[in-house]
Amino acid sequence: MTRFASILAAMAVSFVGTSAAAANCVAPTNVNELATEIAAGLNQSRRANGAAPLRFNRKLGQAAMIHACDMLVNDFFDHRGSDGSRPQARVQNAGYNDCIVAENIAWGYPRSEQIVTGWMNSPGHRRNMLHPRIEEFGVGITQGPKGPYWVLVVGREC
Repeated sequence: MTRFASILAAMAVSFVGTSAAAANCVAPTNVNELATEIAAGLNQSRRANGAAPLRFNRKLGQAAMIHACDMLVNDFFDHRGSDGSRPQARVQNAGYNDCIVAENIAWGYPRSEQIVTGWMNSPGHRRNMLHPRIEEFGVGITQGPKGPYWVLVVGREC
């Protein structure tokens, strides 16, 4: 998982500077640790439920970070972006040719284990995380004055 955390950090740093809104987007100081914990919890939940673990995908991570930054900078919490975009459009804009895509979001929880537990206790979020056809994931985490925004995007390329 350390490799995942390094990739996420590099992706977050390189992506965050790519738009005017992203200039105000701040990742938590321990973003590597948090992202690694989300990845571990996701794959642990999948294994415990008989599903194969997922691989990190940089493009899905970019789409997740785009949405986490958008929610932080524009002060909202929704799957629809401030520009009206939906998860599928965001992953496609990141260059991911999806056959299936789903998104889980959370806000304000300070610890990653709360996020995975909360998602697993929500039927829709759980369905996204355990979907048998998904193969990859990306994570976006930002830190705002009201707490962190967490975005998990899962999918499978065509």
